[in-house]
Amino acid sequence: VHFLMTYLTTSVSERVVADLRRDLFDHLVGLAPGFFETGRIGELGSRFSSDAGRIQDVIRFGIPELVRQGLYLAGAIVLVTITHAKLTLITMIAIPFAAAVGMAFGRRVKRFSTRVQDSLALAVARAEQVFTQIRVVQSFGQARAESHEFSLEMDRIRDTGLERGEARAVLVGVVTFTAFAAVVVVLWQGGRLVLAGDLTPGTLVAFLLYAVTIAGAITSLAGFWSNFQEAAGSAERIFELLDSQDTIVERPTPRLLENPRGAVRFQDVWFRYGPEQPWVLEGVNLELLPGTTVALVGVSGAGKSTVASLLPRFYDVTAGWITIDGTDIRDMSLEQLRGLIGIVPQEPMLFAGTIRENLLYARPGATGAEVLEAAKLAHADGFIRGFPEGFDQRVGERGVTLSAGQRQRIAIARMFLRRPRILLLDEASSALDAESEGLVQDALSRLMAKSTTLVIAHRLSTVMAADWIAVLDEGRIRAKGRHPDLLRRSFVYQRLYRRQWQAAARKVEWPSYATPAADAPEVVDWSNIPSAGAEELSSPAVDESGPETLPFSSQA
Repeated sequence: VHFLMTYLTTSVSERVVADLRRDLFDHLVGLAPGFFETGRIGELGSRFSSDAGRIQDVIRFGIPELVRQGLYLAGAIVLVTITHAKLTLITMIAIPFAAAVGMAFGRRVKRFSTRVQDSLALAVARAEQVFTQIRVVQSFGQARAESHEFSLEMDRIRDTGLERGEARAVLVGVVTFTAFAAVVVVLWQGGRLVLAGDLTPGTLVAFLLYAVTIAGAITSLAGFWSNFQEAAGSAERIFELLDSQDTIVERPTPRLLENPRGAVRFQDVWFRYGPEQPWVLEGVNLELLPGTTVALVGVSGAGKSTVASLLPRFYDVTAGWITIDGTDIRDMSLEQLRGLIGIVPQEPMLFAGTIRENLLYARPGATGAEVLEAAKLAHADGFIRGFPEGFDQRVGERGVTLSAGQRQRIAIARMFLRRPRILLLDEASSALDAESEGLVQDALSRLMAKSTTLVIAHRLSTVMAADWIAVLDEGRIRAKGRHPDLLRRSFVYQRLYRRQWQAAARKVEWPSYATPAADAPEVVDWSNIPSAGAEELSSPAVDESGPETLPFSSQA
């Protein structure tokens, strides 16, 4: 019987917790990136491990104890009732009192347990942050300070744990005292009945054994109740995540694009990250024809990366429309929408596996020949073959064993495998040295040849060859055109160009017989360039009450 009970409870607990973790992961992995940007990843890990483990312990050990002690209690109550009804009433007095104490102190145990779990999750999140940024921590000499802060956090967790232990001790102690106090009263009253001749000594002994069984069962149930309250606190934390609503909602019957061409249009797009936040984009209009390259330039904070985040619906526009081939992206399925788009960020994140596994993440069914061809197109096969394990070389957490240029070329190789119809390049080469940038730019040129491409860049050298350039400033498109045209009529573009190239241009003195290299900075005579001036920088008044008052709908 014990074997069967242990096997069944272990089997049930493993299955329940595995399903719970699976459901939690499935729910979280489908949430918009904004959810993770405002939370702590380490805290989520704590809920997967610590909270789910506490629930598993209650199912594995608590439920069998509940069943066992419940049967003991029910059987003993039946026996004492049959043995002597008057003494049974005295014994039963302990039960409601024990229940009241359990309810009162059980809530305290639950509250303190939740606080302990929350504090532990924050401590784990802080530790994970320190470990992933260990070079920063050590380079700034903050290792001792971080240890001190972690120690303080552990002290707070310890103190809260002691409070939880005190509440649990009071709960179990008071219930135990009450239960066995009832046994003492039964013994006293039963002794009087024996002396009066109304009860035989043997019956009293039997009754006392039953009463002790009841007291023991009540004490064990009090311990179970305490454990159950701790698990209930953990369950609340998990179901809080499961109940979190996704801000990106798909249509019940999304539209499916047949043979998508990759024509993208931003129409009167307004966006802000929250009702109380300032506007990041204000009436943006931008069009990308199939197969063309449009560059979006501007200073930091102008809203360029926000534009890139709206297209794959990492966020939804506050008002306006974004369409692909004339279809509002909110009417499309997220699977098809994001399947059409390939993103090459400034800092590509690789998984702590092999190079081959990172490449196949873009298209798991790709053949070895396709992987090799993608690496060649991205100029990555050379350094990959230089590793002892080649494509099976492990790259470490986030690809730390690779240089920035190597990580970027692997990210581009993934895009060659993915073959996206629409390509987003978000500062894809801004952090590279000259040699790496040249290789990356060549690889990107090959990749862009077959895609509709939106290039986000600070450095104008990366966008001069674009079909069109859009200048974004303070959330608005200030000008559109080609590089030479913008130099003559866009004050914002002139300002960007002047800041980046004027100092370098003064240092370049080409001999009279020499021809500047193709990638040399253009020397501009600023005195001959008319300023676009104030009329371009002037902006129409914006109603700060939001897009509800604007002459367009937020729904497609």
